[in-house]
Amino acid sequence: MPDDSFFSLRNRAYELADSGLFKRWDQIAFALQAEGFVNSLITRLDDDKLAVMMIDRCCNQARSGA
Repeated sequence: MPDDSFFSLRNRAYELADSGLFKRWDQIAFALQAEGFVNSLITRLDDDKLAVMMIDRCCNQARSGA
């Protein structure tokens, strides 16, 4: 399926957010790029404002220990 790579990217973004090492989505986007994910998939996720909001929320919760 063509969306498998996108869902893999999205799942990895949430894993990184839950790690507590990142404050915001843009930091995670750079980490995903460094891990070798395709820029077009990162941009696709960036365009999903609800997903970005949820990833930022996961970052905040992980950093606060919630």
